[in-house]
Amino acid sequence: MASWRRATSNIAAQVVSLAAGVIDRIVLVGLLLRQWGAETFGDYAVVQSWAALLLMVELGAQIYFQNEEQSAYVQGDKVRFRRIAATHLGLSLAVVTPLAVLYTALVASGWADGALHLPNIDVATARWMLWLFGVGNLLSVLRAPASVVFSASGEFAYVTLVSAGAVVVNTLSAFVAVSLGAGPLTVAALFFALYGAGALAFFHFDVRVRRREWTAAPALPTGPEFMAMFGHVKWFALQMVAPTVWLQTPVLVFAARGVAGAEIAAFLLMRTMVNQIRQSFQFAAVGAGLEIATFSHAGEFGRAWEVTAQVGRMTTVICGGFVGGILAFGRTVTYYWTGDAGLYDPRVAIAMLAPLLIVAPLQQPMALLQYSNRSREVGLLRLGLVLFGPLGCVIGERLGGAPGLAAGLGIAEVLAYGALAPRLARMPALKGFLPYFAGALALGAAVTAVCLGAALALQAFVQPSTLPLFLAEVALWGCLVVLPLVYSALPAGLRRAARARFIPVGRGASH
Repeated sequence: MASWRRATSNIAAQVVSLAAGVIDRIVLVGLLLRQWGAETFGDYAVVQSWAALLLMVELGAQIYFQNEEQSAYVQGDKVRFRRIAATHLGLSLAVVTPLAVLYTALVASGWADGALHLPNIDVATARWMLWLFGVGNLLSVLRAPASVVFSASGEFAYVTLVSAGAVVVNTLSAFVAVSLGAGPLTVAALFFALYGAGALAFFHFDVRVRRREWTAAPALPTGPEFMAMFGHVKWFALQMVAPTVWLQTPVLVFAARGVAGAEIAAFLLMRTMVNQIRQSFQFAAVGAGLEIATFSHAGEFGRAWEVTAQVGRMTTVICGGFVGGILAFGRTVTYYWTGDAGLYDPRVAIAMLAPLLIVAPLQQPMALLQYSNRSREVGLLRLGLVLFGPLGCVIGERLGGAPGLAAGLGIAEVLAYGALAPRLARMPALKGFLPYFAGALALGAAVTAVCLGAALALQAFVQPSTLPLFLAEVALWGCLVVLPLVYSALPAGLRRAARARFIPVGRGASH
């Protein structure tokens, strides 16, 4: 059954993963902008975006296999677990291997040159970068069969920490290289060697050592097994496709329209800040969702939904706190991050942040449906994002440049989630969904207002003139305003688990 202690460990591991992402997306990006300039960084981002499209090959199969393996593990069926793990590995190899060969041939032939539109990176370098990033991404897909074995057998926290370690090693290596004068090609090579090949080798060696009894040689599914998988993966595929399309389309639209690298860089900086907020509440959705789903696998979906609503309110509070913080501190953060406060555009910030407050309460219910193998609703949401997102990008950019593109994306996201909300409200299993959703929306708006107001008041009072003073100001705001709000929103079970973890047994017993 679900364990609040394990859920807490999962969330803590996600916090570490979030910190690793901060090093990668914040610290390294700031260095790249300072060392290479915005124009070269913009070209580098375009190559990354094209190569990242290969991540869609996974097609959401990881979600299906994780759910099936977790179900087998909960039921103690080791034979079924091993069979599922074997077919996951076999299918991954059967798909990724020929695709890597085809991709190599296409890049080497120059077929992709016309799509890049890179004024600051030469063609030969761009081809090598495209290959290194692309094949590195394919190798990261092959890690999934090993990581799923850990996650499904109760070690989600472990696999999250190891994945975060791979990010940190790759990021720090790139940071040192760029500090010594390395260019985009070196960064791409490090990604391939460390995040791609190196992490792949470690995961598969580790799972054979620590989980040998739960693994098997690669195998292909039988006809009935494939049809059972297809029934879910046809929806889960959109879980992988939608985020990839959502992340890469804006950059590719900018590139196709001939937008300058500096404008691309400014947009990506704001999106990076916003995505850190997304991760801050999504780590709870994933970490807690995996544990909550064990109720569903044991036939107690009503209990799973009750706990989901509690965690959903907490994640909405987290989101509101960070939205208020970026609105208040965004320009100063951009200045210390890149040396150019002008890269912060408040119009882009508002267009990206406002939709978060609407969709944040829906993250946890969607995680429950996803990890319970209720794939249709999750698939419909992702289908909406895939349909509306690119359209919003193109129309928004034509009408209003970068702020228009951000607004188009925001409207598309609200439309996709809004179209699904009535369906969720009609599901008998999600009893009381509408009161939950309305209450969470109001809570998120109130928290945002409180955190924004407190941050603006603190800024007016403190007016920091150096980075240490600014960091002290943000820390003070976080401790006095955000943390109490988040703690008050924690479900009772999580509060008990946190106290059990951080308060010694003897002390806990004395109170």
